Amino acid sequence: MSKILQKVLLLLVAFIFVFGMTTNIFASDVKPNENSSTETNDENTSTTGTTSLELVENNVCTITVDDLAKFEKKITAFDETEKSATLTLSLTNLKTVEERNMDVEIFLVIDNSESMTTAYVEDKTRKQAVLDSASSLVDKLYNKNSEVKIGVVGFSSLDTSAGETEGTLNDATLVAELSNNPSDVKNAISSLSDLKVGPRTNIDAGVTIARDNFTSTENVKRYIILLTDGVPNNDINGHFLEYSDTVLLGTKSKLESIEASGISIISAMINLNDTVEPTTQKTYRELAETVFGTEDNPTTSKYFYIDDTQIENTIVNDIFGSLVITADNTLRNITVTDYFPQEIIDNFNFEYVATPNIGEVSQTVNTENNSITWNIELLSEGETATLSYKLTLKDDYDKDIVDVILKTNDHVDISGEDSNGPVNESSDVSPTIRVNYEEPIIVPEPEPEPEPEPEEPDNTVSPKPIPQTGDILFAGFVAVVSVLALISITRYIHIKKLNK
Repeated sequence: MSKILQKVLLLLVAFIFVFGMTTNIFASDVKPNENSSTETNDENTSTTGTTSLELVENNVCTITVDDLAKFEKKITAFDETEKSATLTLSLTNLKTVEERNMDVEIFLVIDNSESMTTAYVEDKTRKQAVLDSASSLVDKLYNKNSEVKIGVVGFSSLDTSAGETEGTLNDATLVAELSNNPSDVKNAISSLSDLKVGPRTNIDAGVTIARDNFTSTENVKRYIILLTDGVPNNDINGHFLEYSDTVLLGTKSKLESIEASGISIISAMINLNDTVEPTTQKTYRELAETVFGTEDNPTTSKYFYIDDTQIENTIVNDIFGSLVITADNTLRNITVTDYFPQEIIDNFNFEYVATPNIGEVSQTVNTENNSITWNIELLSEGETATLSYKLTLKDDYDKDIVDVILKTNDHVDISGEDSNGPVNESSDVSPTIRVNYEEPIIVPEPEPEPEPEPEEPDNTVSPKPIPQTGDILFAGFVAVVSVLALISITRYIHIKKLNK
């Protein structure tokens, strides 16, 4: 190889070496610029406002029912998160057996006229059947209430043949004053068998004497038990032996006036039939109804129309059952009406937690007066009737009720009956609640970091990937090109020599 060729080859190798080194040193490994940026959201985010229910005061609505029972309404469960309140209504009969005895006065007013001597069974007269039954009634009364006081009055008419005057109070006799001694009362009843019998019937005289011999003690239950088999044809105003309207209506008026004074009259009319009374052309039954009314619509508290076969059962059982001689502590036909404010109806869902253990309740709230009605037919001594329902705040409640103290009920009414008569009580005391609302909390997004100040362009950074001259592939490529160039040069030189 000529010296010239050697020099050229050496020069080419040196060039390749230097070129590869410089590109490895100065060429950038930087990838193309990528403008990577984090997306920012200029809008702020927020949470939903918070609603809660607060129990302000658990006031207990209490109603005392004629000192016989106690009603309560109170919140028994409360859930702030669920926004609900459970309210329980209870009615408890407070009386006990030991408190039963009442102060009671009774007069047995018994017909002693001639018609009562009619044979009843075999040799026993109607009068004797009545007296025996009255004696059995006395036993039952004292067994029930040992403090009861009983008196006895007999009535008929006087014997005018002896110069006595009919149509006065003398047509009746006070056989025994009021007594709580059973023996004295039963002896007085028996003595009627020996009492002089008159031909006519002066009921007016009998009930008047009984009325005038009651005590004046307050808070006493008083009864007249009238046992007769005849229509009145005498009165105490001088009328006798006549079935006139004067006697009949006068007697009726006396019965009504006695009832109005607070004395209850229970009457038993025995063995009247449809025989026509000649002077009036009315049956004896029709005449009796003029005075006493009918069993369904009596003039006085109670009226029994019976025949001879019913004497014992009526006096001993039916009349006894009509008397209240002990404090009957059973509450009857109680109605509890619970009224809700309009804000509760509009903003709360209503549901029963359980059916009442005693009685029946309306299925839904009456929207006409915003109430529910709970009916209890009987509530015995010591029993407690309960009813519970839940009020839950609606999702779409009216924001105007926020921070307002709300009554859970407007008022409660109780009506019904006890042994002393009607019961009517009311109360507007109510547990109170409040709806609270917290405004939503605004949570801002983090502020983006400020962009750095732009720098002078770096010419060493290519916007596109730069081939790396130090790579093996690139070096190989340069070597191949160099060899080809060397061959070409060598050939050129060789041809030039041949041409010389």
